Amino acid sequence: MKPPTAGSLAALLLVQSCARAGDGPDALLTPELLYRNSQCGGLDQPAVTWIASPEEWRRLYGLATNSRMNPPPATAVDFSREGVLLIAMGQRPSSGYGLSLAGEATVRDGVLTVPVDWRELPPGYLQAQVVTSPCLLLKVPAMDVTRLRVMDREGRIRLEGDRSQ
Repeated sequence: MKPPTAGSLAALLLVQSCARAGDGPDALLTPELLYRNSQCGGLDQPAVTWIASPEEWRRLYGLATNSRMNPPPATAVDFSREGVLLIAMGQRPSSGYGLSLAGEATVRDGVLTVPVDWRELPPGYLQAQVVTSPCLLLKVPAMDVTRLRVMDREGRIRLEGDRSQ
């Protein structure tokens, strides 16, 4: 058996990177966490939203960070190549609720599915009585998807929506 040439190795790497970037029917991608907080003011309803413009990014980032005295500046996003996914749990009655990214996202049949740790309090569990509104903002490559889905580690669909932009 002949050893692989540099050209064949480069071609293999290119094919693998395309599959990971979303060009195949079952593509994997790694979202980049831009912002996560349990106090995302103005995001009182559960939602999954695709952000595809600088204006919408500034508006929704401002809502997510409006409860902070000195929020970090919004990360630059090249909307010709990427978008931002907003995942909001909605208003919750106490501490102990939260969201975090739980792995790689998938694209299949036009649906972007993002796994999350969706932390809720068990019934009867006591926590500080403070209103929270957990959210995540994730940068992902722009791709041809029509539906958005947020799934917890147990495989339950927590949020779904159309990609309207």
